[in-house]
Amino acid sequence: MAERAKKSGITEGEISEFSYPDAPMMVTKQVPGPETKKLWDEALKYESPTRVGGVYLPFVWESALGSTVKDPDGNVFVDLTGGLGVNNVGHTHPRVVQTIIDQAPKLMHTLDMPNRQEIELSKRLAEIMPGGLKNNCFTCYATSGSAAVEIAIKFAKYLTKRPEIIAFQGAYHGVYNGSLALTTSYHYRQGFGPFMPGVTHLPYAYCYRCFVGLEYPSCGMACAKYADDVINGPYTGVYEPAAVIVETFQGEGGYLVPPKEYFQMIRETCDKSGALMIMDEIQCGFGRSGKMWAIEHYGVTPDIMVWGKGVGGDQPLTGVSVHSKYQDMLDPGSQPATFVGNALSCAVGLTNIDIMTDPEDNLMGRAAEVGDEMLAMMHAAAKDSAVIGDVRGKGFYLSMEIVKNKETREPADAMKIFGIMMQMLEQGYLSFVCGRNGNVFRLMPPLTTSRDYFAAAVDTLVATIKRNEADLQI
Repeated sequence: MAERAKKSGITEGEISEFSYPDAPMMVTKQVPGPETKKLWDEALKYESPTRVGGVYLPFVWESALGSTVKDPDGNVFVDLTGGLGVNNVGHTHPRVVQTIIDQAPKLMHTLDMPNRQEIELSKRLAEIMPGGLKNNCFTCYATSGSAAVEIAIKFAKYLTKRPEIIAFQGAYHGVYNGSLALTTSYHYRQGFGPFMPGVTHLPYAYCYRCFVGLEYPSCGMACAKYADDVINGPYTGVYEPAAVIVETFQGEGGYLVPPKEYFQMIRETCDKSGALMIMDEIQCGFGRSGKMWAIEHYGVTPDIMVWGKGVGGDQPLTGVSVHSKYQDMLDPGSQPATFVGNALSCAVGLTNIDIMTDPEDNLMGRAAEVGDEMLAMMHAAAKDSAVIGDVRGKGFYLSMEIVKNKETREPADAMKIFGIMMQMLEQGYLSFVCGRNGNVFRLMPPLTTSRDYFAAAVDTLVATIKRNEADLQI
């Protein structure tokens, strides 16, 4: 496997060098081990209980390399989370580490003012934007996905002089004030209302659970047509939409990949209504789908692109890239933010773009190729399983939806799914679930994950589901 594959630049041998060898490797009889458990208990005592992964999954990070993670007890895990879409080029990539070493002694914090790294990153981002945004956009930086979404919806309202935002059921756009109004999970919203007014939620393209019980493609894209009816039709309650904000691939809502016609129809709906089209690619973007941006699979240009996670990688860096025609319409100096454009984060962002676009490594091409192989393995497993109801995804953005009954599609119990996640952890695989019913396993490892590690992870997940199949059907 050390020879170069036809479609991939980097070899499997070279990919393997990015991670700890012989993973997974368990050295304690139980997970979490004693040192991890001690630190875990301290975290629960001294840190906020509002975090998600730091409350429900008993895991403590000690170090990470490529697609692998060590806990404080020395157990080595294969990371199937990719830092939730952050570590697309892998944890502590040597080129990123060197960038930090070189940049840190020179300049890090700059206040919200230009620096060389920020200016260069803005130019590079323009070069890699999709469709009509390519070399035709300007960027506003942020430090979290929630903050970037807040900027996007504020810009949309200011530019259109309209008050309403259209979002989608199953959406996760963040947990700040405006972004939480767009996010639909009961768990994130409970007790934090009232939310920003003027938000309407429409059905997303969830083909496995179509909101009107149809099947693609005979459905005629009923979900997209319904969106057009609500946004552009009379007496629907929508009157002045500033923007339609949508995840290209829905993340927390179930790792959903819409059909090829969907976003062209949403684009036409936006154009008809005068609403701006905002694509949220914080989790699914930056090479993860096999293309730089997932919207490139659909041939559509948004007005505003919200990006994050993978661009910064090991450094917090997010942002909003907006079509250049809107630049002169914004009020100069009206939206300051102290920590944006951090020189160290921007330098790392530049390095991550260099790595992602390096033709010798061809990480995006490899993601598409290896992702197809893993998806085929998952489809084959689904045929022989009574509980794997649906398999979907592109590149290193894959998922399995687990059900009690494949005929009725009744979701499997979320607590039982959590139990399988814990069994995966005990076998050395760090994973997260998602989905509106908590029954979807998502596989989003770093793009520098070897075929062997990824295939072993899929095999382990399938075998673990198989062992629990009878219980999952109850």
